[in-house]
Amino acid sequence: IDFIELVSRGAFKTLKEKPKRYARKFGFWNEDLRRSRNNVNKLFKIYSRHKAANLDLDLIQSSGNAYRRERAFYKKLLLQTKRKAWESFCVNYNKRHGFLFKLVFNKNNSDSHIGVNPDGNANNSFQDKMAFIMNSFFPGHSASDDFFYTPVMDSVEPIKLEDLELVFNNLKGGKAPGLDRIDYRVWRAVFTIDKTFFLDLFNLCFTLNYFPDALRNAKVFFLLKDGKDPGACSSYRPVCLLPTIGKIIERLFLIKLNFWLDHNNIIHNNQYGFLEGRSCDLAIQNIVDIIREKSQTHHIALISLDIKSAFDNMNWSVLFKLFDDLNFPKFFRNFIFHYLNNRTVSFSNEIVTISRACFRGCPQGSMVAPTIWNIYINPILERNNTSFYTQAFADDLALIISGRTVRELEANTNIALAEIAQHLQEIKLSLSVHKCQALVFRSVSSRKFSKRNSTILNRKPTFKINNFSIKISDSLKILGIVLDNKLTWTAHISSLYSKILSLTSNFNRVIKSDWSMNRNILKIWYSTVIEKALLYGASIWGGALTKHHISRLHSFQRVFLLRFTRAYKTTSINVLNVLTGIPPLHITAKAEFCKFQIWVRRSPSYNHIINNIPLDYNINIRNIPSEQKSIVLPSTIQEADFEVYTDGSRIDNETGLAVCTFQQNDNVSNFLFKLNSYNSVFQAELEAIHFACNWALQNNYKINIHTDNLSSILAIQSANSRSGFVYSVKQDIFKARHLVGLSWVKAHVGIPGNEWADQQAKSAINLGIEKLIPAPRSFLRRALKQQILNEWNEYFMNYNSASGARARDFIDKVDFNFLITNKFLIFFLCGHGPFPFYLNRFKLLDSPSCICGEVGDADHYVFSCSLTKDFHLSRPADAHKKAWFRNTMHKGRLSQKLVRLLGLVPEFAIH
Repeated sequence: IDFIELVSRGAFKTLKEKPKRYARKFGFWNEDLRRSRNNVNKLFKIYSRHKAANLDLDLIQSSGNAYRRERAFYKKLLLQTKRKAWESFCVNYNKRHGFLFKLVFNKNNSDSHIGVNPDGNANNSFQDKMAFIMNSFFPGHSASDDFFYTPVMDSVEPIKLEDLELVFNNLKGGKAPGLDRIDYRVWRAVFTIDKTFFLDLFNLCFTLNYFPDALRNAKVFFLLKDGKDPGACSSYRPVCLLPTIGKIIERLFLIKLNFWLDHNNIIHNNQYGFLEGRSCDLAIQNIVDIIREKSQTHHIALISLDIKSAFDNMNWSVLFKLFDDLNFPKFFRNFIFHYLNNRTVSFSNEIVTISRACFRGCPQGSMVAPTIWNIYINPILERNNTSFYTQAFADDLALIISGRTVRELEANTNIALAEIAQHLQEIKLSLSVHKCQALVFRSVSSRKFSKRNSTILNRKPTFKINNFSIKISDSLKILGIVLDNKLTWTAHISSLYSKILSLTSNFNRVIKSDWSMNRNILKIWYSTVIEKALLYGASIWGGALTKHHISRLHSFQRVFLLRFTRAYKTTSINVLNVLTGIPPLHITAKAEFCKFQIWVRRSPSYNHIINNIPLDYNINIRNIPSEQKSIVLPSTIQEADFEVYTDGSRIDNETGLAVCTFQQNDNVSNFLFKLNSYNSVFQAELEAIHFACNWALQNNYKINIHTDNLSSILAIQSANSRSGFVYSVKQDIFKARHLVGLSWVKAHVGIPGNEWADQQAKSAINLGIEKLIPAPRSFLRRALKQQILNEWNEYFMNYNSASGARARDFIDKVDFNFLITNKFLIFFLCGHGPFPFYLNRFKLLDSPSCICGEVGDADHYVFSCSLTKDFHLSRPADAHKKAWFRNTMHKGRLSQKLVRLLGLVPEFAIH
């Protein structure tokens, strides 16, 4: 405690406390408003004095009318000024993520209001509400919480300085501190001053098998779960803010714990949560694969099981019994005992401070809690047998049962549910039966015996837990993805409609009919937020889209594109895709599916996309020794035998690398290698360093390597790279670390060795020895991007509609970088705009003709109308329309003339 207080006092004396000021969003107040407001106040006082003095009625009415006129003028001026100021603020806004981003996507609406009402009394004080919710999540001691354990100190291998450097270098900023108010920045600064002190301090904790008592106190706050009733305690999630120095100790402890768990294969393979290399997509894909396989001959029941307050009800005595069964080393038991025991949580604000002691559960927000939970739930997953399959993602359980008949399915499911409920009871957990749901799949073999090949059973089975029935529905949401009883994904895609409405509901604040904020920023927001949200899980469902699904996805994307472009509602979605450079959702979804199949599942069915080229792959890195994860070589070593310059080059999609050795400024030897066209310059640069290190190791030379590629050095130093190629390079560099110095030099500044290596790398493209390196992930991204362009271009060229044909007359191909920012140009390209010919189609005008008597379409006003002759552009021949439009867009004067012309059209359209 004294040490933490000492650091805290020093930090708050040294570092400036961030002032509590609110960033100025936009200002609208000006001198005209001030004068008008003062006039209103002045006239109001005159009117009030006249009334108070009971003067002549005409004088009172006159002064009252003058006040009301000025007040109305002031209100109108205030509203106009606000609107103009807001328009100016939005139009000139140029930040990707800032105030407007948070406004549009509701990032500022962090509702911290506690809506629980004990005993249904609406007059409860805030203190009563907080005491009630604290008692709900952190109840007092009960007989079932009795916990007896006597630590017996055990030896442990001490942590290394490399472990500490790895942990401190990976600490992320912006994390909220605990009760001590010390964040990671402070501890990182203190660590750089005296690393040995921290090494001794943490090793002392590990030697004593002890987690300090002062670091067990947490500050708690409650987050309302999305869409939940604020009046129920179960609708909130208690999140604990822990002392940051304690979380650093937890990270060091996890290095040892995870290694032991993986080495002994403790965590069940069906656990997909909190594990490296596992994801929601893999979890859902595994469920879908099992259902498809078994449903060929059997009926299937998929049941989503909800554990009641799982993390908060974890029983410590049960946990330590599991440790006994798993033969846990005493060091881990002792440390976790001290970590959990005598733990308190506190809620504190300006009104009230409430503290509670913890006798069960693990703090949500800690580093150790997810791993402890995986150990705790492990016995449930080990109950898998031939009759049912259990899978977990953290505390979300999915149960799959099969049966040849409905009766057999019903019996098997009820037996499995009873067994799961009993095993959960044994570890002091229970199911929320009203939250559990089931989904039933009819076997493929039995569909031919039903009318119309029905996929629905003639009789729904009955599933029960403790005599309470489970709801059986036609669709079931698991890990954010909606599965239906036909695995058609129709229910999931339909659920996206509410999501797109929610995401675009605030765009009207920054896009108006006559002005809009920067379109390039809006396009970035779409690709980083809206598209990602809509395509969540597309790696699973993106490869099974039907015409109906595609039509639905078009309608969802249309909601955004119409607001983005301010086009007419009848404008074709396919044309809007092309004019904004945003590909159709179904094509992007298919690309996500292909990427998952190729990169994650390594499915050979889609290798044609990458021409069967071998790809790099991701590895699990958490159990790699810290000294091999991050390798920091000295910039130079003394008495080096050679100075080595390395470089990589890429010309005309060909890649080469060179390693050039020098002695006393004389070029001794050059090693040239040619890579494949799919290899990147980064790979060439890194492989050059790799070769130089192996060359030094094989010949026992001391060398200093000089490279102009900083990213290669950072990749070697980074502890987070999961690339198999990068890891193989690191392994060899680690072996040669005592022989090699590595430094960065600036390129093309006249350094002879670097210039020579650059020339040799270019020569290596033609003269080098061929070297095989797997293609990087960036190659797959490029291949998928090209696939999207090809499919999109084909889809657009085959699109059969009048607006599509007109757009194709002026645009020869689709492009991601293409973006029409002016709505009048969109009117012209698609023909849907304020033109009499268009308005007459929808009975908005009686005649399709212009005032001049000719048909009033877009081409008429741009090329031939007598009313717009001052702005006419030369009419291109049909074969030259594409070249004409490119020329018009590239010449600013012509494009501005076209925009001004189209802006005048509404004046002549209505007559």
